[in-house]
Amino acid sequence: MLEHLGTQKHERALGEQELKRRKLEQKVIERQHQREQHQREVEREQREREREREQHEYRMLQMRMVMLQRSQGAPVMQNQPSFDGFGLLAELNDPTLSSASSYST
Repeated sequence: MLEHLGTQKHERALGEQELKRRKLEQKVIERQHQREQHQREVEREQREREREREQHEYRMLQMRMVMLQRSQGAPVMQNQPSFDGFGLLAELNDPTLSSASSYST
C-alpha cells in the first residue's frame, strides 16, 4: 500500500513537471510569435516611410520642372498632376508674383 502511494506521488510529480514544461514551451512560442509580429510591423513602417519619401521626391521634381519651364518661358501643361492640395500650383500661376522670388539664394 505505501509502495502504491509512493508510485502515485511520483507519477503526479512527473505529471506536474510535464505540465510546467508545456507551459514554458507555450510561453517561448508566444514570445517568438510576438517578436516576429513586431518585426513585420517594423518592416511595414519602413516600407511606408520609404513610399512617402519617394512620393515627396516625385512631387518636388514635378515642382522643379514647372518652375524651370516657367523660367524658360515654356508653356506649362495644364494636365500635370495637381499641386493644388499644397497650394503650390495656384501660387506658381499667380500673376501678382514676379518670376524673381522674394527668397534669397
